[in-house]
Order: sequence, then structure tokens, then C-alpha cells
Amino acid sequence: MASGLSLEILDLRHFAAPMLRPVLEAESTLWRDRLNWDYLSSAKLLLQYLDSRSLPGYVAVDSAGRVTGYIFCVYEDAKAVIGDVFALPEGLAGGADAGREVEESLLRRLLELLLHSPGVDRIESQLLLHCDGVHAEIFLDAGFDVYRRLYLNRRLVGPSLSADITLEPNLELRSWHDQDLNAAGRLIAEAYRHHPDSHINDQYRSVHGSQRFLHNIVRFPGCGVFAPPASHVVVDKQSKELVALVLGSRVSAHCGHITQICVHPAYRRLGLARMLLRIAAVHFQRLGMTDVTLTVTEANTHAVNLYAEEGYKLAHSFNAAVWTRP
Repeated sequence: MASGLSLEILDLRHFAAPMLRPVLEAESTLWRDRLNWDYLSSAKLLLQYLDSRSLPGYVAVDSAGRVTGYIFCVYEDAKAVIGDVFALPEGLAGGADAGREVEESLLRRLLELLLHSPGVDRIESQLLLHCDGVHAEIFLDAGFDVYRRLYLNRRLVGPSLSADITLEPNLELRSWHDQDLNAAGRLIAEAYRHHPDSHINDQYRSVHGSQRFLHNIVRFPGCGVFAPPASHVVVDKQSKELVALVLGSRVSAHCGHITQICVHPAYRRLGLARMLLRIAAVHFQRLGMTDVTLTVTEANTHAVNLYAEEGYKLAHSFNAAVWTRP
């Protein structure tokens, strides 16, 4: 390494959870300060996988045997998803720059493995914690497409919010039901057809993939704790199909997050997305949230403009990276 750091890059599956706990605690602090996000629930899930010794990835170990950084991925059929990379700057010569250098070493090692794995035809990565441009050069040099994504925040403090609910006679608004998962998968696959986000996340391209995506949102804490009061659907009374939805989670004691909002192409320009945004904000405020956040791809200009009109402001930007085997 350029800074002269003495580090070894070793297989993550050889390390038990206690050895990574200091790194995860430091990362959790950064998630809280930068994104208003309680990362501890995700870290606990990660520690469980570490104890099972089944999570692919690497750790950086210094000359004293201390774990200073880690990276991991998950496999989904012929796709690999890079879940996270983080390095601990404390005690390293060079401070934060050294931490970034460790992260880049871990990234290069994992990419070398994945790009030369014949069973991997696609690699996706969304490193939400890292600012736009950080590590982007490594992905570009490896042949990835890189997209800028925005992390937006709306404050909910102040007077009680209200939502003007105006619907066409053939439409009905109601709360999310667990039984909606299959129908929601069909809606998402249709809503994201030819959408920029379907290039970033290929789960949006099929009903089955969209259902898996929804299952992770509703059942697991990776995107916060699912918040049913803030989650609603719009149903066509005649077909009984979902035509729009908003799903929300609690990502900290005082911050809600909109994990999904979409409208079927045949039902756009009716104000459904704006209405669902306002309904989610109202319910998050009633839950005691002071902020609500969401992410959006910068190229999705129509959505970016809508969010700006609804009071969402840029709090952070990050990169999504995608590689497909030629």
C-alpha cells in the first residue's frame, strides 16, 4: 500500500462476530451521524451471519491482529451483490485517508474474485454510506456503470400535516396488508419496466424478483423496521389489482424512510405518487418521527422534481455500480 500500512487481507469466513464488533460499532456511529439511521439492527443480522461462517467476503487485519475493515457480498443465482465495505480509521497512520485505502484494497480483492468467477454474470453495489465519488474510480476501471443516487430528507417538525385524498371513482386507498405482497410484486415489475432503477437492481425486472425485494423490506431489518401505519396501496375497484403503493420503515427512533413508492404506468398523472408521499409523511409524523428520508436515482428527473416540490432536500449522495458479463 502507498502509505506503508502493514495489513493482511483474509477470508471473512475465518472470523467470528466478536472480532468485527468494534468495526461495526464505529460504522454504526457514522450511519447515525451521516444518514440519521440506526445501523445496529442491520449489524446484529450481519453478526449472526458471521457466526455461521457463511458470509463471503474479506477482512483487513493489522500487524497487531486487529480487524480494521471488512467487505462482504451475497450471491443470488448468477448475481453477486456487494453489501458493504468499511474500514476503521482510528489508530491507523494517515487517519481517514488510510481508512479509505483499506476499503479500496478490500474492494479490489473482492472484485478480482467476482470478476473471475465463471458463475457470476452480474455484480451490483449500492454503498449507501459512502459519498458520491468515493471508490467510483475502482468500479469504473473494472468496467462497471456508475449511477449517482440521492439521499433526500424532509423535516416533519412543526404543525400537524394533512393529506388531501382525491381519487378517481374507480380507485380505493387502503392500508397495506400482508396478503398484498404478491400483487405488489406484479405492480413493481410493471412500474419499473424501462425505468433507470431496473438497470441498477435487476430484481425490478421480474415479478419473482420484485416479490423477493418486497419480502426483504417487509420481513427483514436491512432497510429499517417495516412501518405498516405509513404503508398504503391504491386498488382498482374493478380489477382488484394494486395500481400504486408506498411502503415505509423506521430507520431510527426519530426517522422514517420510504422504502418504495411506485405507480402503474396506466395510472400516472393522476397525482397518486404525491398523495401517497403526503399520506406517508402524515403517518410518520403521528408515529413521532421528526424526519422522513428516501433515495432516488438522479437520472429519474420527474421523481426528483416531485420530491423537491414536497419539501425533500438533498442530505447525501452516493453511487450505485453495476457490471454485467459481456
